[in-house]
Amino acid sequence: MNDLELLQYLIECPSLSGEEGPYASLLATLLREEGFVVEVDESSNVYAFDGDQATRVAFSTHIDTVPPFFPPRLEGDLVYGRGACDTKGGLVSMIMASRRLRTNGFKGLGFVLVVEEETTHDGARLAAQHPRLKKEQPHFILCEPTGNRVVRAQKGVLKIRVRSVGKAAHSAYPDRGHSAIHDLVAFLGRLAELKLPSDLLLGPTTYNIGLISGGVAANVFAPEAEAVLMIRLTRPIADVLAVIEGVQGNVQLEIMTQNDPVHYDPPEGFESCEVSFNTDAHLLKEVGEVWLVGPGEIEVAHSAHEHIKLSELRRGIDLYHDLALLAAEKKELS
Repeated sequence: MNDLELLQYLIECPSLSGEEGPYASLLATLLREEGFVVEVDESSNVYAFDGDQATRVAFSTHIDTVPPFFPPRLEGDLVYGRGACDTKGGLVSMIMASRRLRTNGFKGLGFVLVVEEETTHDGARLAAQHPRLKKEQPHFILCEPTGNRVVRAQKGVLKIRVRSVGKAAHSAYPDRGHSAIHDLVAFLGRLAELKLPSDLLLGPTTYNIGLISGGVAANVFAPEAEAVLMIRLTRPIADVLAVIEGVQGNVQLEIMTQNDPVHYDPPEGFESCEVSFNTDAHLLKEVGEVWLVGPGEIEVAHSAHEHIKLSELRRGIDLYHDLALLAAEKKELS
């Protein structure tokens, strides 16, 4: 298959978070056909190794996508479909680059393809414990849609569940009940007034109230309420959490996911950038150095019009080829 055929083939197989199994099997078969020794673990992570060669460079990305699934379609230079840019297009670039590298005698190239990056990062967490990766400590080239720019820094993330507890009663009698929703809304109002920490490189800390629920009826004081916040960090977690706890009031805070901002050491001579989204890099960096880069634009990821330009995907092939050679050279010198 050429790059377009391969991309359409990958997009046609749904891989929503938590349902990656069939897609992982497809990738395992594909990589075996490419000549790799392949493992699939209990989580549906896919690992591909160059036989007994020590893994010097590992192409890595996540295999899960956000819902809803929609199939591929081609419009001129654009390929639409769920995962087209996040990150099936980038994976195609990696596979095509690996063909070129191995044809030219490159040894020690591998793949680390992980599940649940869009939700829990449990796939990367498990991959960071893989015995062979821990021993060989490859240089990871991690794919996310960055417009083929190598990332200098990314924002961290702090995902918080906010809970409040009230007392159910008839809403006509305020002295007999208490609304959990009132407490939650009051906290969210105080949060909106906060000046959250900022950073010269990464800019402001921002947040989104992604989920909110509570109550049983309009004429009943809500016995409970809850919201889930996703905070994009530009400063260490402790700095931001201290500010939020200062306006906590009558709610409980439960940290669901957290990692500090990540700073990289990108190679010279390549276009670079900063990004506001989170990745698996903080976990993979426990094993080896990471360069974060990939074709596609994050602004169309997760959207109903997700797509990638074939021309950008093909530039990604050249970029991954060159970065793999440079990463192998750097690892040999370290």
